[in-house]
Order: sequence, then structure tokens, then C-alpha cells
Amino acid sequence: MSAEPTIDGLTDGYSVVCRAWARTFRPRDLLSIAEWAAKYRRLSGKSAAEPGPWRNERVPYLRGIMDALDDRHSAPIVVFTKSSQVGGTDIALNWIGRTIHQKPASFLVLSPTDKVGRKWVRLRLDPMIATCPELRALVPLGRKSNNSNTLAEKHFDGGALVIGSANIPDDVASVSVPNLLLDEVDRMPLVLEDEGDPVELALRRSTTFARSKAFMLSTPTTDETSRIWPMWLASTQDRYHVPCVHCGEMQVLRWQQLKWTAGKPSTAAYICEECGGVIEERSKPDILAAGEWRATFPEREAEVKGFHVNGLYTPIGLGDSWPKHAAAWERAQGKPERLQVFFNTRLGIVHKGERQKLEWEQIFSRREPYALRTIPAGVLRLTTGSDVQANRLETQLLGHGRGERITVLDYIVHYGDPTRAEVWAELDAYLAGELLNSFGLKMHVECSLVDSNYLTEDVLAFTRLRKSRNIFAARGSPIASRQPIGRPSLPDVKNRGKVDRRGVERYEVGVSRIKHWLFERLRADEGTPDQPVLPAERHIRFSDALPEEYFRQLTAEIYDPKQGWIARATYHRNEALDTFVLARAAAMHHAVAVDRMRELDWQRLEALYEPAAPLASASAPVLGKDPIATAGGFLPVMAKVARFAEGNL
Repeated sequence: MSAEPTIDGLTDGYSVVCRAWARTFRPRDLLSIAEWAAKYRRLSGKSAAEPGPWRNERVPYLRGIMDALDDRHSAPIVVFTKSSQVGGTDIALNWIGRTIHQKPASFLVLSPTDKVGRKWVRLRLDPMIATCPELRALVPLGRKSNNSNTLAEKHFDGGALVIGSANIPDDVASVSVPNLLLDEVDRMPLVLEDEGDPVELALRRSTTFARSKAFMLSTPTTDETSRIWPMWLASTQDRYHVPCVHCGEMQVLRWQQLKWTAGKPSTAAYICEECGGVIEERSKPDILAAGEWRATFPEREAEVKGFHVNGLYTPIGLGDSWPKHAAAWERAQGKPERLQVFFNTRLGIVHKGERQKLEWEQIFSRREPYALRTIPAGVLRLTTGSDVQANRLETQLLGHGRGERITVLDYIVHYGDPTRAEVWAELDAYLAGELLNSFGLKMHVECSLVDSNYLTEDVLAFTRLRKSRNIFAARGSPIASRQPIGRPSLPDVKNRGKVDRRGVERYEVGVSRIKHWLFERLRADEGTPDQPVLPAERHIRFSDALPEEYFRQLTAEIYDPKQGWIARATYHRNEALDTFVLARAAAMHHAVAVDRMRELDWQRLEALYEPAAPLASASAPVLGKDPIATAGGFLPVMAKVARFAEGNL
């Protein structure tokens, strides 16, 4: 190395300054994410099976995914559908670390819940920063952070890392960032209160940036509820191909090619699809190193880049071996809940299990030609259920007859702000009205339940003074075994803290049991091609004035033996189902108790409301026409009403 220029034996200060400035402002060599990880990343013993320097050759299939996350790659969205233990989180951490260090820009990281997000910071993000001096200098931790860096935010020159929860509206929509990380997408809520899909909302936060990047990764769940799986299907569908050690044929590792002697999973080995040669697991490091990503739909490269990896690729020592996968498969046979775990966490694919579901088209085809708000023969009791939304109240009117048979009589929406009295006045007039049945006799609603999970105090205020009309507050119970309706709770207290037994009543509704009851009867009404169920014999009857939207909402949930009732990924509006459940629970209230009525009780009601011959009445509702609105009539005079039948929802 040449000596510094000197003047009279002293270092030339001007030259030293120039060299220092040159070193400071010299363009930095921008490394790829994989190169940065190999040079700077250190794995912490808190979460890594093999602490120490990051080695790309240890998990070679991750390099292609990291390259797609590079801001120089054209894909704005990168999807990684995976099994567990394949390194998905490490990809995200490498992306974040390289961005902070070499090309600072802000991130929004969303986890399914706030608790999961905090755990991710403590066990994954902070250890990465702590073990990397280059990052530690940019993102101080502990006392050096001066309270600028917390579990929710990490600040650095040129940007910030915001960690939020997908079930908190402010976390999803509070910031606009060029980089978005959505971890475990399938565990995120399908709907964020009244704001819609949190994933779509989050993606909107980066649309203002010309070069935005979103990384979405998850283990999939079921074909009905998974949101990562449809994204994968719409992507390039890259799969990692590895060579056979015998014939060299490039192929994807597929579960059906793993073979073993029944009852002896330790004999598991992979069979080449081309030559039938046996590939032992000890060959995995070599075939992974020689593998490559191949896209099924390369023309989608500039839209959505998608990758899929299953547990068969997991490097030796970093996850379960092939024999362990085989043993897990044998343990799962005959156990649907274990099969789903196997398909999701080991194969990284959706599970098409034995879930209870109904398709809306099946029920839509069973509509009958009767007008809404008309009461056919056999309907002897009326109940309603109301749901409270941010800008409306939705109410369903059910008619009940012998054998717990139900006829849907009306579905009405009162638009307005539920924090104001006007919209509640419209609902009050509706519930107080009377309706003529097919015999020309007046009937009225006998019991009404109003959901109090949202705007609880407003619902309690509305129902508090209407107990004498059997209008009560209700809320769904999370306990699956809860009876449909039981004794009420009494939220009101007197001045000295004692319960006010004359105050408002709020009922816990066993929504799970009522949904089971409903779905089983809807399924039974389907019948068979050889033995169809006649309309008069159906458990639930629907008017042809009800549009598709009603039936989509009625079947918007499916039942999973492990998770209970869950919303479909493709459709999340379920007000028709919720109001049906409430109206059914109202029918089981002791004031109505259709489930406990004897034949003699039905005969008495029949004698009251259905004389021997129907009466011809000019004032009776005409098919397809609305009843005449009067001050005390079934329809409120001043209500701003929109009905499903009018297609305005």
C-alpha cells in the first residue's frame, strides 16, 4: 500500500479529507436480498434451529423468492403458499433487513392479531437487528432507542417499520407505504368491522407508490375459506423442480410419489415419476442445490408472482423428515381434523374436508310464488330479528306453523344513522304494525330480538321501554353448546349498585345450535331426484320476491368441526343469516315458544286466525303489491325503506 502524500514529512491534510469524502459518498454496491443475507444476516438462537451466519445454499429454493421481492423485479405482488418449516418468515426478514440497510423505505407489516405481531417482533425481528451490527446501528434497540422504537414501530433514516394487526382498522388504514408484508393471510379476519376485507384495504395503502411491493405468505386452510390459495391460482404458479439422481429428469416433489411399507413409515423414500428410481432422503441436499423455479403461467410475471413449497422440500435437520411425514399421514387416517392439519401444514395445500355447507343456488331454486308481507295459510305466529349496522337496521320477519315450519314473510332495511332516534322510530313503527293474513284477519309480531353486539347502549335504550311488547336485546354466544335462548341478563342497576329487575333484558342466543337446526332443515328440503320435497312439506319456505343477495347471505357461513361456524372467503355478508337466527330465537322465547306448543295450542290459534273458509277482503294484500301504509299500519308512513325485493341493497 502506497504511503499518504506528505509535505515536509507530514500527511497532506487536503488529500486525507478528499479520500474520506470519496469513501463516504462512493455509490454503494446494491446487493440482492440473497447476497445481503449471506453477507450480513446472523440467525439468532431464539428462533433458529441452526444459529449462525445465513447460508443460501442451506435453503436454495428461497433464493428465487427473495429475487422476486427485489425492487428491481417487475412483480408488484409476491405470493408464497407454503407448508410450515420452509423458511417463509426468514425471507421476509431478509427483505426487511436489506431494505433498511441498503435502500431505506417504509414497511407496513400486518399479522392476524396484535398478539401475533408483538410475538413476531420479540422473537424474530428484534433478534435479527440485535445480531446484525449494520442494522443495530440504524435501528437502535433497548435504552439506545430513546423510546423511538417500540413493538409497534421501528424508525430509521429514510423510513419506518410499522407493525400492526389485521383486525384493527387503524392499523390497516393508518399509513401509506411502498412495502407491505402480510404474514399468515389465511388467519386474518375476512371482514374488518364495516370496512371490508383487510387484505384489500392494506393493498390500497401502497397504490400511490410507483414501485410498490407486497409480499403475502401463508399456510392455506380450506378451499372455502382460504384467501392465499385463490391468489396462488391467479399467479405465475412457480414450482421448484429438482433432478432425479438416476435419470436427471426435473420434477416437482409430490406427495403421491412418497412410498413406504404400510405400518412402517421409516421406510419412506421418493419414487421418480420418470424412471421409477428410488431417491433416498440423504440425496436431498444435492437435488435441492440443483433445483430451479419454473412458472406455469410466465405471462403473469408483471402482475402476481406466486411460489409454492411443500414439506417434502424441507432441508434435512430443519424440519420433519420424509419418514415423519409418512407417520403423520398414517396417524391422520380416519380423523378429518388431523387430515386438515396434514394437508395445510405439511403439504401447503387447501383441505377439502367434510364441512357442512350449502350452496345458495340450491335454495334459490326452491322459491315459491307468493308476495312478501302476505301470510299464507298455516302461518299462525310472527317473530322478527334485527341486525344493527353502521348505517342501517336490517329486519327479517318469519312466520311459524306446525312442526316448527317457517315461512320467510319479509326482509326490510331501514337506512339511517343508528345513533339517532329517527331510524329507531322507523323500526318501532314497523314492529308495532299489523298484517292481514290470507283469511283477512290481523296479525302482529309477537316477539322481536335486536342484536346488541354493535352500538350496545343504543340497542338497550330502544328495547328498555318496549319489554311489554316483547322487544328485547340479544347477543350471540360464542359457546357452541349454548341453548338457543335462555334466561336474560339484567344489565341495568339501581343507584346503590343492585340489579334492576324491572330494567332492560338481554338474551344470550345460541347461534351455533340454531344454525345447525337451520342448515339441517334446508338440506332436508333438497330431497332427491327420485323423491323431491313438495313445497307444502318443506321446513323453510321462501318467496320468489327474494333476490339472489338474500340467499348468498343466508349461506355465507360453513361449519368446520374444528373451527365452528366460519365465513366463506368468497363472500362475507351474512345479515340474512344473522336476522334469521334472531327471529328463530325469538320464536323460542317463552312468550312464543313454538318448540313447546302442543297440538291443542295450534288448534286454538287456528280457530282464532283461520276460520273455516278464507274471507274475501278488499283490504287484504294483493299478490305482488305492498299493503296500504297507514299511521298505525304495517309499513311506517315516513320510513325511508329499501327492501331486498326492490333490489336496492
